[in-house]
Amino acid sequence: MVAEMLGIPQVSLVTKLEAIDEKTYLAHRQIEGGEEVIEFSTPALITTQRGLNEPRYPKLPDIMKAKKKELKTLGLSDIGLSFADVAHKVQLVSISLPPAKQAGKILTGGADSVPQLIRLLKEEAKVI
Repeated sequence: MVAEMLGIPQVSLVTKLEAIDEKTYLAHRQIEGGEEVIEFSTPALITTQRGLNEPRYPKLPDIMKAKKKELKTLGLSDIGLSFADVAHKVQLVSISLPPAKQAGKILTGGADSVPQLIRLLKEEAKVI
């Protein structure tokens, strides 16, 4: 939805990304029975899948240094934004439960109930 709103291409579930030139890329993604390769131009929205990169894990000394760092809290005005810039763009109109389903019917009688089942499928369920 974000890509559609921005008017840019989107590629999902990417496991490998290759640059052809400055504006053109190849995205590889796994599909059932093989691999799909998609060529697209930037700017684009890309979602990735496990396998695209190898995560880097911090070392213990770096974790200890990070604990000592001061966290600076910024307000909206500190970064040049107003509440209207970050307010929700989607408005909830209503929420309702789906209609209740009818109880199922149990037919007894074994093979003798086949004509009754066919009649119910035709007249009530309208599937045949």
